[in-house]
Amino acid sequence: MAVSFIGWLGKEVIMSEAIKQIVSEFEKPVSEIPSDIMAAIKNSRLDLSQNIPDPQMLVSKGDLPVCTRGNFSFVIGLPGARKSFLCSGIAGSFLNEDGCMGLDNPNGSGKLLWIDTEQAAGHVAKIGRRLHRIAGLATNINSENIIIHMLREFQPPMRHKIFDACMKVYHPDFVVLDGVSDLIADPNSSEQSTSVINDLMALTKEYDCHILTVIHANVGSEKARGHLGAEALRKCETAIFAEADGDVTVCKWAKTRDMRPPEFAFAIAEGLPIATEYVGKQSKTDKLKQVITDAMPKLPNTISYTDLCGKIMEIANIKIDAAKKRVSAATEKNLIIKNEVGMYHLPTTDNRPSELPF
Repeated sequence: MAVSFIGWLGKEVIMSEAIKQIVSEFEKPVSEIPSDIMAAIKNSRLDLSQNIPDPQMLVSKGDLPVCTRGNFSFVIGLPGARKSFLCSGIAGSFLNEDGCMGLDNPNGSGKLLWIDTEQAAGHVAKIGRRLHRIAGLATNINSENIIIHMLREFQPPMRHKIFDACMKVYHPDFVVLDGVSDLIADPNSSEQSTSVINDLMALTKEYDCHILTVIHANVGSEKARGHLGAEALRKCETAIFAEADGDVTVCKWAKTRDMRPPEFAFAIAEGLPIATEYVGKQSKTDKLKQVITDAMPKLPNTISYTDLCGKIMEIANIKIDAAKKRVSAATEKNLIIKNEVGMYHLPTTDNRPSELPF
C-alpha cells in the first residue's frame, strides 16, 4: 500500500511502504535507537583530545612502514613467483632484529602465527625451518614465538573457525595467512569476500597485530584475483606484487598508505631469501645472447652442433629440444655463425667483404 504526502513544492508525492519505513526510522527519538548501535556510535567517534599515536611499525623499509599493528597487508603473484619465500622474508624481518631480505625491524620481535592452507606437511616444515634459521633458532626444536598450523585438509568454513580460534589461543603480534581465499568457498563472491576481509580488519584491531596474507594474481596482470583481491586492495595497508625474473623475484608496491618505499628484489641462497640487485628485466634476445656467449668458445675456435647443444643444456639447465631451439634462434639472429663444414663460431667484429668494392 502506498501513502502520499505534500512535497516541498506543494505537489503530492506517492511514498511506498519501503520508503515510509526508512523515513520513520529517522523520525524515531534517540531513546529508541538500540543500545548496541548507540555504543557503536560512541566508540567509533574520533576524539582529537586524546593522544592517538601512529601505529607501531613491525616491518619497515628504512624509515617507511611496510607492516604496522592494527592493519593487514597482502602479497600478489602468479604461481612460481616465490610468494611463500617473500612472506618468509617479511615475517623473518619481524623475527630478526637485524631484519631480512633488505627489510628492517624497527621495534623488536614478538610472537608469529603462520597459517598454511595449501601445502603438505613436508613443504610447510621447510617454511618452519626457514623461519627458525632467519630468527637464529634451532631448526629441530619448537619455538613458543613461531607457531605454525596446517589447515590444508579442512573445508573453508572449518579453516575459518580454526584460524579465529588460533588468534584467541595465541594472541600473536604478526600473522601470515597463506592464503585467505581458502577461508571462503567462492573468492568471486562479493558477499563472502567482503565478509572475510572485514574479519581480518576486526582481528587486527582486537589483537593489535598485523596480518599478512597471499592472493593469487590474474594471469597476465598485476591485479589480485577476483572480488576478494579487489576488496583486499581497497582495505589493506600494503600490497606487494611479486614477479619472478629468472633466479630473482622483483617486489613492486601495488599499494602503500604512506610514502612508497624503493622497490626491492631477492634471490634464494642456501634456502633463504636474501636481498639482491636487480638491473631490469632482460629481453629474450639478451637472455639468449648471454647463454650463447657463455657456451661458445672464443674466436677463432669453433664448436660442433652436438657440443654446443650440450653446453647450452648445462648452462641453462634445459633439455635437448629446448637447447636445439636456442641454437636455431641464435643462428637466425646472427648471434652465431655456421660455417661451410657445419661448425659454429661467434661472429667476427669485421664483417666487411674480403675485397673493397672499388
